[in-house]
Amino acid sequence: MGTLGRHCVRAAAIALALILLAAFGAGMVRLLPWLLSAEVPLAVTIPFAKALSSVAVETALLAGLPAGFALGAAVFVERGEARALMALGASPLRLIVGCLPHVVLLASATFGALALCDVDASSPGRMAASLIKQGKSSCRDATSPRSALVPMVGVTWLCFPGQPPRVTGKLPAIGNRAWFTAAELQPSPDLRTFELEDLRLVTRPEGGSPQLRLHTGRAHVAGLSPWGRSAKLPTQARAALVASVAALLSLLVAWLMTVGGVASRAGAVVIGGVPAVVAIHLLHRVDGGPSGMSAYLWVPCGAAAAAWASAAVWIAISRLRVVRGLRVARREVW
Repeated sequence: MGTLGRHCVRAAAIALALILLAAFGAGMVRLLPWLLSAEVPLAVTIPFAKALSSVAVETALLAGLPAGFALGAAVFVERGEARALMALGASPLRLIVGCLPHVVLLASATFGALALCDVDASSPGRMAASLIKQGKSSCRDATSPRSALVPMVGVTWLCFPGQPPRVTGKLPAIGNRAWFTAAELQPSPDLRTFELEDLRLVTRPEGGSPQLRLHTGRAHVAGLSPWGRSAKLPTQARAALVASVAALLSLLVAWLMTVGGVASRAGAVVIGGVPAVVAIHLLHRVDGGPSGMSAYLWVPCGAAAAAWASAAVWIAISRLRVVRGLRVARREVW
C-alpha cells in the first residue's frame, strides 16, 4: 500500500466509524420508544430497524469515504510526502492511481454492505406491509385480549383468544371523529392507497349530527399523500450506484487535494464534505421526483461539480490569504 493510500484508508475508516456511530445513535433515538413500549411487539420493530440501519449505512458510506480520503490527502500534503514524491517525478495522477486497488476494495465492501441491508426504506409500502404483517402475526399466541401497535402506519391490531384479529385506527385528517376496524389492511408501494377487507366505520356525532355506521366487505381508500421515497432502483442497482459514487468522489477529492497542495484539515472537510452532501441531496431528490432512472446520472455529475467548485474556492481563498500575508510582512519590514 502506498503512502497516500495508507493515509486515506486509515482516515476513511475513522470517518466511517464516527458517521456510522452518529447515524445509528440518531436511529436509536427514534426506535427506542417503540422498543420500550409494551404495546409494540419486538417483531414489529425489526423491519423499521432494518430501514433505519440501511439509511444510516448509505449516508455514512457516501459521506465517510470522500471525507476520509480528503483528510488522508491533507496529511499526505502536510507532511511533505506529496512534494517529495512529485520532486522525484511522480505526478498527482500517478499517486491517485496507486490508490485505485484500495478504492476498489472499499467500493466492493460498500456494495456488499448495502446489498445485505436490502433497503426496504426505498419502498415505504413494502416496509409498511411488513410492519402490518408482523403486528398481525403477534396476535397468534394471544392468551388474553390485548393490542399490538404498528409504528409508522398508525394502526393497532386487536388480539382476541380464539378469534381472528382486527386492525383499527383513525381516519386520516379527521382526528378523533371517526374510527375504523378491518380484517385486513394492505398498503400500496407509495402509501397513496389502501385496500381494506371487512371494513367497519363509525363516526362520533358532533353538534347534533347523527352517528354514521358503515359496513362493507371491501374498500379502496385513495388520494393519500405519498410517504418516503419511491423504489425506482432495485437493491443491487442502488448499492452499485452508491458504491461507485463514493469511490469516484474519494479519488477525485484526493486528487484535488494533492494537486492544490491543500494541507488544511478544514479544507479537507470542505472539499470532501460538500460533494458528499450534494450527492446525498441529489440522490434523495431523484428518489422522490417524477423523473426516470436516467436522472440518477445527476448524482455523480453534481457531486463531481461540487467537488471541483469547493476545491477551486478553497484554493483561491488560501492563495488570497498568502498574498495578504506577504503584503503585511513587507509593510512591517519597511
